[in-house]
Amino acid sequence: MITAATYDIKGQQGEKIKLPEKIFGAKVKPIVMAQAVRVYLSNQRKALAKTKTRADVAKTTAKMYRQKGTGRARHGSYAAPIFVGGGVAHGPTGKQNYSLKMPAKMRQAAIIGALSEKAAAGAIKVLAGTKKVTKKTKNITEAVNKMQLQGERILMVTQKGQEEVKRAWRNIIKVTTITTDELNTYLIIAHKQLVITSEALEALIKRYAA
Repeated sequence: MITAATYDIKGQQGEKIKLPEKIFGAKVKPIVMAQAVRVYLSNQRKALAKTKTRADVAKTTAKMYRQKGTGRARHGSYAAPIFVGGGVAHGPTGKQNYSLKMPAKMRQAAIIGALSEKAAAGAIKVLAGTKKVTKKTKNITEAVNKMQLQGERILMVTQKGQEEVKRAWRNIIKVTTITTDELNTYLIIAHKQLVITSEALEALIKRYAA
């Protein structure tokens, strides 16, 4: 049986709750998870590199020497790629598209695998009573310390409409706050601990265990 400890907004531990095995006890598929991470990182990539072609470099248009009679190769432009300072042939244009796609079922399997891995490691905590959340960073820091999460990279997963919870937690160092719609394999793997609000947990169960 897979369980997770519940905590209130002050960091006090409550009873443990049972997590559905379909989401938190599934078989981990490292290859699918690796593919999901690659797709995510590729989709974050921007085409920033750009080189100048022979049309872009500022060079004289005067012919360097006459066409015939010198015994040398025929040249007509200092902007040609074979010359130092000339344009670059076949370089990046700044318009490359690095985005990748992944089937929805594979993406879901990767997320479930990552959640199962975290559950097996005891790295999932459920935050209840978020309607009474405090807005003071000091109080949230104290709660994090009571939950024994100080210094850890934490992924705080909330549900839509829980903006006060996100605002309260996002000021804490090493905490990333997202909603269930933004949850992905990379973020789960990149953080050591997962703190999920009870509302977000219900949404995840409804989405992935249905």
